[in-house]
Formats: sequence, C-alpha cells, structure tokens
Amino acid sequence: MAFGASSVTPRSVAVGTLLEEHHPFFIPRYQRSYAWDSQVAAFTDDVSDLANADPQEVSHFLGGIVCIEETDHAQSRPHKYEIVDGQQRMATVVLALAEIERAANDIATRSTKSGDHAAAASAETLASDTHDRFLFWRNAIVSEGRKETLPRLVLSDADNQFFRDLIDDDGAKPERESHQLLAAAQAQIRTALIKPAVNKVGHQEAIAHLDRLRTAIISQCHVIQIVSVDRERAYQLFSVLNDRGRSLEDADLLRSYTLEVVQKFPEQQEKIAKLWDEILKAPAKEVSDFFRAYYPSTTGVRATLPLFKKLREEYFPLSSATTIEEANTVLRQVNTFRDEQNVFSKIQEGNWPYPAASEAGKGPAVTDWQKDRLKRLVLSLKHELAMPLLLATASTSDEKKFFSLVQMIELFAFRYKNVCGGHATAPGKVYYAMAKEIRKLASEGKPIDWNSLRSSLRELIAKVAPDDQFRNSLENRLRYDFGAAQRVNICELLTTIEDHAAWLGKGGAGIPKPNMVKVIDLGQVTLEHIYPQNPESSDVDDELYEVRDRIGNLTFFGPGENSKAGNKPFSVKRQGCYPESTVRMTQKLAELQNWDLAAYIARRDQLLDDACKVFKI
Repeated sequence: MAFGASSVTPRSVAVGTLLEEHHPFFIPRYQRSYAWDSQVAAFTDDVSDLANADPQEVSHFLGGIVCIEETDHAQSRPHKYEIVDGQQRMATVVLALAEIERAANDIATRSTKSGDHAAAASAETLASDTHDRFLFWRNAIVSEGRKETLPRLVLSDADNQFFRDLIDDDGAKPERESHQLLAAAQAQIRTALIKPAVNKVGHQEAIAHLDRLRTAIISQCHVIQIVSVDRERAYQLFSVLNDRGRSLEDADLLRSYTLEVVQKFPEQQEKIAKLWDEILKAPAKEVSDFFRAYYPSTTGVRATLPLFKKLREEYFPLSSATTIEEANTVLRQVNTFRDEQNVFSKIQEGNWPYPAASEAGKGPAVTDWQKDRLKRLVLSLKHELAMPLLLATASTSDEKKFFSLVQMIELFAFRYKNVCGGHATAPGKVYYAMAKEIRKLASEGKPIDWNSLRSSLRELIAKVAPDDQFRNSLENRLRYDFGAAQRVNICELLTTIEDHAAWLGKGGAGIPKPNMVKVIDLGQVTLEHIYPQNPESSDVDDELYEVRDRIGNLTFFGPGENSKAGNKPFSVKRQGCYPESTVRMTQKLAELQNWDLAAYIARRDQLLDDACKVFKI
C-alpha cells in the first residue's frame, strides 16, 4: 500500500514533546470508547522500569499514533489533531501525568503544613509544570479579551466527562464498561506508580521519585506519530497498524461507519451518536452477542465472520447518505438496534421481555410459572442457539405467543440437546428460518403460529431423540456423579415431571398440561439420594450402592427441607422426612414399605415413562 508523502508525515517523538507541540488532541464521537485492561499493568511496569534506569540509556516504544490534522485559522491555535489510532495509550499517559500532578500537590500541602518550604516549592513547581505543559493549554480569545484553560486531550462524548472527573478527582460513578476501565486504569497507576513514590521517607525523596516517573513518561517513552490531512489515508493506515492491544469490536466499527455515512446531516448524526452511546453502555461481549443473534434473527442465516462486513452490507448498503430520507433510514435502523438490544439483554439475563402487568395497565397475561420457563431455557439449559428466534418473537408478538414458543423450545432443547446430545446445526437452521419468517408475517400483519416449527422440531426428535434413545440417555447420562451440568439436567427433569404430576396422575394422555401455579426455583432445589450417597458401613446394600447416583434413586426437596435427611437410611427418612416435604414425588416415597432394587427399578421405569410423556412437543 502506497501513501503520498504530501498527505502522510511520520515521525518518532517523545510523548512529552508530542503533548507540548501537537495539541489539542481529540477523539471523535464515532471512535470506540476506552478499552485498555491488562495493557495498563504492562504500561505501569514499563514506566516503573524506566524510572529506575538511567534516562540517558533506556527508552521505550509505546506504539503508533495516527492523527488527522484539522486547520481553522480563525482560532488562536489553528491546528488540532483527531486521533484515529492511539487513544488508549494517550488517555493512559494523560491519566498517569494527572496522577503525578495530584500527588505533587498533595506533597506540597503536607510540606507547607510541616514547615518544609523548600519541599513545598519543589512539589508546587512539579505540579504546575506538569499541568501547564502536558495536561492543559491556554486559549486566547482576543475579541473577548480573555483566556480559557482547555485540556490537551479530549476523549469521545461517551467518555470525556468521566475522564475529566477522574482527573479532577470528583468521584464520578461509572455508567458504562469504558468508565469502569478508565477508573481501573487510574487505580492501577496509583497503586503501581504513585503509591511507591509518596511512601518515600521524606518529602524531597517523594518529589524526586515523582519527577523521575514523569521523566520516564515524557522523555523516555516514544511513539511513532503519523499525521495526515487526508481522512481516507488515515483510515487506511489505521487498518494496517491496528494490530496491537484489543481489536475493534464489530459494533465499534459499525458505529464509525454509520456516523460517517450521515456526516452531511448533522442532526441525524447527533441522534445516531446518542443511540450508539446507549447501545455501547453494555459490556462488549453482550453487545457482540446481540449482533450475532440479531443478524440471523432478521436474515434467516447464521452470522459468519467477518461480522462487521455482513452487518454493513445487510443494514447499511449505502456508503454515503445523499438525501435526508437516506439519513433517516440509517437513523431508524440504529434505533431498531437500540430497541432490540434492550429486549435481547432481558432475554439473555432470563428476564421476561415484556412490561409488568401494572406498567401495562392491565391484568397479567402470563403467570410467574410461565415466565420462569424462560429463565430455565436460557440460564439453566443454556440454549443460546434459540436467541435469534426468541428475539424475533419478543420483538413482534404478544407474550402469550412468546411463552408458547419458550415452552416448546425448553422441552425440545432438554430432550434433543441436553440429554441426547443432538448437534446444533439442524435446529439452528430451523430457528433462523422461523425468525425471519415471523418478522415477515408481522410486517404484513398476518397471524403467527408454531405449527411448522413444531413439525420441524418433531422430525429432529424422531431422528435423534426418539423414546428409546431418550430413555437410554436419561438413565446413562443423567447421573449425580457426572458433575454440576448433569445435576442441573436432573433438576430440570424431576421438577418438570413434578409440575405435571396432576396430569400424569390422570394417565398423561394427549398434550402435556402442567400445573402453572407453583414456581420451583432450581436454585433452591436440593437433590436427595433415596438410598444414601454415603451410607453407613452397616447399611451398605451392594445392589443399591451401584445405582445410587442414577435418576431412579434421586428425588428433590424444596428450600430448607433436606437438613433432616442427610445420609439417614430410607426407613428413617420414610417416616420423618418424606411425609413433610412439599414435593409430591418425595411425599409419595413415604408410601413405600422398603427401598430395594425392585422398588428402584419400578421408580426408574416410571420416571422414564413420565419423561417421554412430558418432554414432547
């Protein structure tokens, strides 16, 4: 790639010289927010090493700074520099210098109180020199006959006020992930660099150490600064050089692209920027998860890499908006991102994505039991594959329709994936196609039903999880001693059968009918070994001992019910524990006279029969 010499000027420069000569620096609103994490510790380690070495012999390369030079001769300082690449290191450097200034001011105050005026003068000089040369600059407004003090580095709108509050030590509270990272960076700098300096025995020693830290940063840390007056050239350079630190997320790239698309329409650009600020308040992984779900939810196909390119081509095919309607189209799409991300966040956390009945001004459309099925599907069964379809349904349909989908997928996911180990590809294709279809039907005002989806999922069950395979996998895979994941599956099996106890008691024919009154919180369930998991040596039954961790030997207690049971023999629990349980299947154990292999087999077979009746769609 060739770059014209007239449009690109690279140079190696010390950080202090850069801040003194080339300012103000600013981060445009479409740039990603502050993102350094572990890199801050590497920075403080490097600065500490430099401060303890000979400044004439040791230096450190921080990386590249790519800038676009903007010129306005109407200003007292006509040049300013938009940072295209390098905001992470520049922001961290400024935070470190601000901490040195603050520490120097604190030492000056303490020195004055103790009567050490020489140390106070040294500390004040260090603080004021750092403030005036590297952190702020004086802008003369001749027409108004006044001067103003301005920062040499301005971050993006989303971060700048919090950044300024950190520097001013105003105790601001983080409102987004980038704020938390900035605050963590400041804490790391204070712990690794400032605290060892201010803990020196004398004030002069502390000042000298702070001064060495400053020298390490402003004189021994170097960057390659590349200045361009051509925006396109600068972004080409950025794409080549951005191979260090945390890479840009797809959402950051998409934000940058959409704001450039509408740059001829400031009003729309401002609204879009604010929407992106709302979207990007969420943790980066959550934002990435959203776009990976949203793309198949609207297109019907899996999101493949590079995702940014797919998102751009699908939702923003124009490279530049030339009319107000084109700009508004971009605005509407970003607004849709924001709205659907809010829905996605609720679903991802297992929360019901509809307003509470009191907020909606009417009675509840679904019960708490029905809402709990979403939490089970997402958090317990971890069936992330269905996210695109759940998102499409929650964004287009009422909550009764949404619940019927959740219930169907919960039963399918447990049987097909969690128990029988079915591959994700086949149901994924079904989910994605259905998500696109229901969005289409909703846009056309047509009714939505789940008949075709139910038929497709039944076909998958017939191939991968028919009754005989389902029974075999339940018995051999759902073992207590196979770890936490299988214990969750055991809880799902037993509690769902418990929810259908009344229907099963009537024969369990036709469509499963759960009792939707009582919510069984899986987090409060305690699994119980009927034959003890660790029996006393005098009570060992070799046949039952071999099957003690299998589902036929397992039941469950509600909150606080298991403390009496422990490892007591069945004869004791039958009289003193099981009758008092609020769980029907556990109560019924009290009706048995003995717990032997025959009783175990009978109960196991009954549970397997019940499971085949309940977990069907």
